[in-house]
Amino acid sequence: MRRRDMFKLAVSGSALTQVLGTSCQRQIFNHLMGENRGSSTPKRSSTHSITAIVTVNWGHVVARTTPFTFGSNDYEITRPERAADPVYQNLLADLGIGLIRIHHAELSDRWTNPTTQTWDEAKIKAGYDASYPQQPSIIQNIPGWPKWMVESQDGLLDPSEYDNYAAFCAQLVEILNQRQQRKVVYWEPLNEQDVRYQKAGKLDELWTIYNKAAIAMKRQDPQIKVGGPVLTWDESRRLVSFLKACEPNVDFISWHRYGSGNASESTDTLMSYTPKYKTQVQEFRKLANQYIPDRNVPLLLGEYNINYHWRSGENRQHTHVGAVWFASVLKNLADAGIDMATSWHLKDGVYGLIDPKNNLRPAATVFAWGIQYLTGTVMHADSNHPFVEAMPVFQSDGTRSLLLINKSAGLAILDVQATQKEAKPDSLLMLSLDATGVKTTSLTTATWEQQPLTLNPYSLILLRFAANGSCVNQPQKS
Repeated sequence: MRRRDMFKLAVSGSALTQVLGTSCQRQIFNHLMGENRGSSTPKRSSTHSITAIVTVNWGHVVARTTPFTFGSNDYEITRPERAADPVYQNLLADLGIGLIRIHHAELSDRWTNPTTQTWDEAKIKAGYDASYPQQPSIIQNIPGWPKWMVESQDGLLDPSEYDNYAAFCAQLVEILNQRQQRKVVYWEPLNEQDVRYQKAGKLDELWTIYNKAAIAMKRQDPQIKVGGPVLTWDESRRLVSFLKACEPNVDFISWHRYGSGNASESTDTLMSYTPKYKTQVQEFRKLANQYIPDRNVPLLLGEYNINYHWRSGENRQHTHVGAVWFASVLKNLADAGIDMATSWHLKDGVYGLIDPKNNLRPAATVFAWGIQYLTGTVMHADSNHPFVEAMPVFQSDGTRSLLLINKSAGLAILDVQATQKEAKPDSLLMLSLDATGVKTTSLTTATWEQQPLTLNPYSLILLRFAANGSCVNQPQKS
């Protein structure tokens, strides 16, 4: 995601045009989402209460989730002095983030020495040594070529540098996996280069770069998995082009997708968009099976958040509204059977699950719930209202979780019906998230069976069912 760094430059009109040309193509979002360039205040949503019937089938398996469903991105590691913040690292351990994609648009320059034109192994070691006490799986992104490699005025790598870039990528594999024994499995040798190359009519050249890099990287460590093309958004034609050209060297498929580029977009519109994350995964799975039919190729949504434009003024990702948005996206990704997903991202002032002062934002709770309570077998659920969703999960220890999501600005009154009755303790553990914060209470079984369940505006309720019919104990404080 290079748009977060663009305003480090003096933003002249020409500079802005060049940067936007390499990000999420504002024109596409303007067309799809009807961008209003006026006020940055979101349009108001209806506060009328809604009613919905939610049907849960505990006998119908939909998909499976793992901690890889609830991953995120990090770039603190590219600044060892910041990565060494023990409070931040302890928060990551407490959240239990099990999959981290390391990415920064300037990583290829931050981690290298321009004088020697090589990777700075000491800096890389310091960043890794200071990071991730929870020992997550890593996706190591290499966003592109360093500044000393020759490129055209529109940012295309000069053909004379193709082999040099492949060797550059392979050298990082050697440093991390052989010299430092980090055992990093997942690698991306590109990031969001597709729009630039397509505009120049040279996508085939980008695929040549990818193939050269993937081959060189695997020569250093045959055990790694190399993936791409790290599309700027889920553009099927570009993916087909990539798969046709690179099929032998594709170990996983990756892309990015943000909800909007417009901070004045109504929350209703943002919430209405979340089911498209499911259809994106389904479409890409279909293409993967069509063009690589002889093996299973995992799918990675490498970046997602509400707004791709970090200077838009968007801040709903900081609030309970953003937490509900993330919960809905994750529910839809889970239903589609996504293999890996990493949100944008762990810590900063605009997007982070953690703010610059190491405070957890509400969305962090969604990821913690996901890792602790929503990993397992995803069961089938239906709702007769588009702004009410449910995610039932059967966990490996026999416990069950039911996440209920109210995406509306009004109260949601739910009649929850289960097609296969769960065990009946006296009460259920109930976790809730809304505008007032996060609470842990209990819900009596009699209330659960005899009365509608009311969800506050933009809120979540997570119900826990024990394996043996007894009440699930309250979660231990991490």
